[in-house]
Formats: sequence, C-alpha cells, structure tokens
Amino acid sequence: MMSMNGAGKDLSPERSLYMQNDYRNPVTLFIYYSMRFLVLLAAGFFIAREEWASAVSTTLIFLLMFVPSVLKDRYRVYLPFSLDFAMILFIFLTLFLGEVGRFYDRIPLWDKFLHFQSGLLFGVTGFVLIYILNEQKGFKQRLNLTPGFIAVFAVTFSLSIGAVWEMIEFAGDGYFSQHIANFSYWQSSNADTMWDLIADLGGAVIVSVIGYFWMYRHQRLPFTPRFLSIFRQNMK
Repeated sequence: MMSMNGAGKDLSPERSLYMQNDYRNPVTLFIYYSMRFLVLLAAGFFIAREEWASAVSTTLIFLLMFVPSVLKDRYRVYLPFSLDFAMILFIFLTLFLGEVGRFYDRIPLWDKFLHFQSGLLFGVTGFVLIYILNEQKGFKQRLNLTPGFIAVFAVTFSLSIGAVWEMIEFAGDGYFSQHIANFSYWQSSNADTMWDLIADLGGAVIVSVIGYFWMYRHQRLPFTPRFLSIFRQNMK
C-alpha cells in the first residue's frame, strides 16, 4: 500500500515564477504566437472571400485561444507556459487544422493521432484527480491506494472520457444528418469508433505505465506535486 504525500513545502515566489516560465524561449514563443497569427489570417481570408461559415468558426477558434490569458487576467489562474502552450497547440491541431484545414480528410490517421494525444492528456488528469481528492481537508485521513489501482483508474478515466466523446459524435451524426444537406459524418463506421477508443487507450496506458513505475520507485504520485504547487503559490 502507498500513502500519498502532498506537494510538501510551498514553492518560493522565485521558484514558482521559474516553473511558470519553463520552456518559454524564443522558439516556443514564435510557434505560440504563429499559431494565433495563422488562425487570424485564415479568418481574414474567409471574410474576404465571403465564406461566412468558415469565417465565423475560425474567429471562434481564435477567441478560444485566449482562454488561458482570460483565466490569468480575470481569475488569477496562473497556468505554466508549458500547459498554456499545450492547450493552444491542441486547439490549433484539432479545431483549426483538423476541422477548418480538413486535415481529418486529407491526412491519414490524423484523427487517431489526436485521440492518442487526448489519451495522454486525460491519463495525466486521472492522476491529478486522485491527488486533489487526497488533498481535500474534509477527509479525516488520506487515501491509501496501491500504485496499480491508481494506474488502472487513470486508464479507465481517460477511456471513459473518450467513450463519452464518441457518444456525442454519434448523437451529432444522427441529428445533423437529418438537418444539414451533404453532412460529413464524424463517425464513418463502428470500426472507426473502435480505433478511436483504441488510440485513446494507447495514450492512457503509456501515461499509466510511466506513473506506475514512478509511484513504485518514489512512493508518491507523479505529475502533480510540482504542477499544483504553482497554483497554490499564486492563488494566495
């Protein structure tokens, strides 16, 4: 059994600021702002050609890219630059290149790559959820879970999110196919749905295997103590 420790001592302001700016350099900043610029340029292009549906969707994608900045300025949620960058990249790959750029149709396995990526992301989220539950002050004692149980939870959590998304796609296909002419189905077949879930599973399993051996060696959860200390330091 493993008693999960918290993040330990709070980070100093200097260390917290350093962690927030991890991976912030000229190359990553160029990529970060280039993705926003390309989306804005595409919106202007669609407006000039009076392709209003594409213009509206691209503009909404551009606005969505500013969510991390709004969280920081309005709600004082200070995201590490690496997480901010990952969110912008995911939006760019899925909504802009995938939907607007039609990479889903043009590049084989693009959809499977993004499902694999989401499996990684939600696998990490599963570990974070266990950590948050363990840190709740309402509990008289901390959770005492084995590394194997936590790893399995992370996999099942990630896979359940993927299954819910597939249900949403199924419902969307059923509704929009009846109301939109020549609607392009999100799910081409049952096999496509199964391969999406397998890609989700692959990403989650990789994260969980890494997390399992980390816990087995260090006797604490991976990913979370260093990550969440940033938020606690800046929310004070």
